[in-house]
Amino acid sequence: MSTVISASPTPDAADVRLRRHILSATLWVAALANVLVPALLFSVTQFFGPMDPRYRALVAVVVLAEYTIAFMLLLLHANVGFAAGYTAATAATLTVGSAVLAYITLVPAPWSLSALSGEILVLGGFAFAVFSNLAFLVASIRYGRAIHGRLHLAGFFLGIAAYGALIFAYMRFFH
Repeated sequence: MSTVISASPTPDAADVRLRRHILSATLWVAALANVLVPALLFSVTQFFGPMDPRYRALVAVVVLAEYTIAFMLLLLHANVGFAAGYTAATAATLTVGSAVLAYITLVPAPWSLSALSGEILVLGGFAFAVFSNLAFLVASIRYGRAIHGRLHLAGFFLGIAAYGALIFAYMRFFH
């Protein structure tokens, strides 16, 4: 006779639940890091110039909304594969976006020893944002692979389209 193989879904369900909790935690750490960059670090005029506090608040709210949409899709379980695809796209685009923002801000900036503490603060803030987004990306890919072997393309492309629409809106309204 054949050997008895347990078909119990509990180890897989527990693994998926753990990965969802890890994904949710990394999502909110990345959201916190990326909201702090415009809310606090945009006030360093050496890198960003004089900036209106209302604009900093608007950028922080939009960034928070991006993470909130991904979290709500995960929380509501409307379509788990779709939510995993959208979350992976959100993580990928926000990782690239924060890395590009850090690069275009820090490379041309004047560095001096007189304001070294502000420069270290901004550099640390950008590093925290980029690395937390990278952790969010890894967690979203691991979660997506745990629930389904392949990425849900509709969710992924909707996430990419949402980010493209956000970039278009920024270019259109804030240029």
